[in-house]
Amino acid sequence: MRVSSDFGIVVRRAALEEKHVDLSPILTEFHFDRYFDQSNVFVSLGPFFGGDAADDCMRSLEKLGLGYIDDFFIFTGDFPQWCRFEVFSPSE
Repeated sequence: MRVSSDFGIVVRRAALEEKHVDLSPILTEFHFDRYFDQSNVFVSLGPFFGGDAADDCMRSLEKLGLGYIDDFFIFTGDFPQWCRFEVFSPSE
């Protein structure tokens, strides 16, 4: 599954199901029409332009009951535009 290099957020689907979390309010709050990408195991949100926006989303996810690192993480770094990043589960 693709992840945005601009402060992309990856959420485990199992955590969403276990905690009965609907990401629709997050999509609305951050003006996304859809997920950045998705797989059977993960959902990718982004891009978030700047750390403040990603931090705001992190706080929103935590308010919904998700835990940072255990349920989701923020992918960030200094990367050239010609790089593409993907996230895989060991079981995929």
